[in-house]
Amino acid sequence: MAKADISVIIPSKNNGRKTVEIIDKLSSENENINIEFIVTDMNSTDGGVLGALNMIKQKGLSGYVIQSGGGTVSSALNTGIYKAGGKYITFVYPSRLYKNYISEYFSLAEEKGADFIFAAPETDEGNRILISDGVTGEDLVVSLIHSSITMDFTAVMFNREFLIDSGVRFYEDCRIGYAEAFIYNVLLRSPKVAFSKIKPERDYKNESIGDNASNVGNNCFERFEAMIKVFSVAREYHKDDKILLEALEFQKLPSVIMNCIDKLLSEGFRSSSIKKIMKNKDYDRYLDFSRYTKSDLRNKILLWKTVPWFYKP
Repeated sequence: MAKADISVIIPSKNNGRKTVEIIDKLSSENENINIEFIVTDMNSTDGGVLGALNMIKQKGLSGYVIQSGGGTVSSALNTGIYKAGGKYITFVYPSRLYKNYISEYFSLAEEKGADFIFAAPETDEGNRILISDGVTGEDLVVSLIHSSITMDFTAVMFNREFLIDSGVRFYEDCRIGYAEAFIYNVLLRSPKVAFSKIKPERDYKNESIGDNASNVGNNCFERFEAMIKVFSVAREYHKDDKILLEALEFQKLPSVIMNCIDKLLSEGFRSSSIKKIMKNKDYDRYLDFSRYTKSDLRNKILLWKTVPWFYKP
């Protein structure tokens, strides 16, 4: 049985007093909910984590400070999930905060018996199905791929039992795109989805830059490697869903590759160097398109393949 209503997992590295302030703020905003705070520290050197531990003790809150080492944020988040005892889990990033969504999400999760809760996207008449109770995780994946909806990893909630039973984990070797891959993997396990009517508001004032950012460079291909794994999951769980699989293969995968190419070019990499990297890793075979590929992406792929020295990000 869950020991708390919600486990709030906070990855932290050199965030000063921001983590303390986050715990204080969230505990005050959600006094009617039994919240467990789990701070996963990645070798901070500024003493902020000790302050977080003191705050938890002084206010008589449930929670822990866990040393997750100097690995990736993905590893720290997995550590938090493993330690969590709440019925639901949400991830709070000091560098990307949202206001007053936890209580609303929790009430909705309990009402609907949901596994995955996030804010209902703004839709037009053609997208109205996206906010119906019958929408599936696969529907949401396709909508995310085609940008019909957007979703912020730092303002979602999960049923912890669903995560544990489905075996969804963050890819610990991934520093870029790990949150996106995690969301896709959750949705591909067909969770019961609930949409909140509130739209979480960013809390820019209390955000911290911290020390969690990764250099891009060649690391951008880690996002692509993660999406290849996601594609394998989709083929395992939804082998007969042609729309889903073709959206992943001919829109998502090539779009991630082209996004990485754009980033590398903007950082000063030569097109010939990028071509060499892609050839060595056998990424070229994924740079393909079909009738499911949007025209702007198709044009970018064709230009890159035929005259890469003319291609501009």
